Amino acid sequence: MTDRDTLRMLEDAARSFAAFDAARVRQWRDQPPGFDRQKWREMAEQGWLGILVGEDDGGLGLDLDAATAVARVLGYNAMPEPFVAAGIMVPHLLAACPASPGRDALLADVVAGERIATIAHLDSTGALAFGTSGVIARRSGDDYSLNGEFRFVPAPDADVVIGPVVIDLAKAGEAANLCQAELLQIDLSAPGVEVEREATADGGALGWVRFNNASVPAGCVLAAGDFWPQFEAALDAAVMGNSAELLGIMERELELTLDYLKTRKQFGKSIGSFQVLQHRTVDLWMHRQIAEHAFEASLMVVMAPDVPAPARQQAASSAKARVGRTALDLGNDCIQLHGAIGFTDEYDLALYVNRALAIAPFGGNAADHLKRYGDLKQRNQETA
Repeated sequence: MTDRDTLRMLEDAARSFAAFDAARVRQWRDQPPGFDRQKWREMAEQGWLGILVGEDDGGLGLDLDAATAVARVLGYNAMPEPFVAAGIMVPHLLAACPASPGRDALLADVVAGERIATIAHLDSTGALAFGTSGVIARRSGDDYSLNGEFRFVPAPDADVVIGPVVIDLAKAGEAANLCQAELLQIDLSAPGVEVEREATADGGALGWVRFNNASVPAGCVLAAGDFWPQFEAALDAAVMGNSAELLGIMERELELTLDYLKTRKQFGKSIGSFQVLQHRTVDLWMHRQIAEHAFEASLMVVMAPDVPAPARQQAASSAKARVGRTALDLGNDCIQLHGAIGFTDEYDLALYVNRALAIAPFGGNAADHLKRYGDLKQRNQETA
């Protein structure tokens, strides 16, 4: 757990750096890559991309509470940069991979902001499943030849994608023998790699990455064998970061709504004085508080030393199920409380509501994690 003074300094630095700029947010909508790479390098200079990376690897060596504190501030200011996907999940996973020249070089570039890496693991259905992959690789000389696809890839304009592939060990003329998985880093500009951008509600995009006999050097292997526990741990960290970002969004949405209710007048008085609207805003505040407490309780479990994987997974899913659902409901209610102005793109509330819509499915939506939580809880009770 990060000490309070360090957390406070990180939060203060993040608030100063990430001051809300509606014009900048709107500028990057529907314009690849959907965010400012210079701003990303400045975030690296702040040390944020190495928060979860050990000092021996050039990082800050802090805990997940530090990363989620930054993510929350970025959410509060509707920052379009993919901090959770490329600044939490990627460094967390790379730091857990065994040291190698390829891994060390990529991790150093990621922490420095020189290269942006993203992680792909979902097939075209978007189902949360581990131990499988939508991409198959076969050895071709000293390289791999990749075929298949990943979908719903965050930051599709990244430089590198990290993804699990199934290695076909069969020799020419033999039947397929899919019995080995490896984690590869793949240059998204390599021949045979096609990236289709799929628009999201906030003007950003997800990627549909297809491989057609794409050639990848064997030196791009980051991990082999049973790397799924490390992969799931990185995803759980990212799910907590995503929940923190959504909490920041909700905080600002509620502030905008309360300010509007205080200034909008009808019948000679502010509409915030109407009892029915007061009751609705109190309900919104209560739901956000419940979501925040659920997140904080889960974060303590996820960060606990030597926490068993099932308990960590259950805690992360508990947070995302609550926060993800509340974020969407609260955004809808805030629009209703604003009336007609809440539907206009020119009003800043739209930036937050659309951002929540775009990032809420990351790592699995609320329904996915509610199901995962239920399955894990039942399984844990049966093995207790």
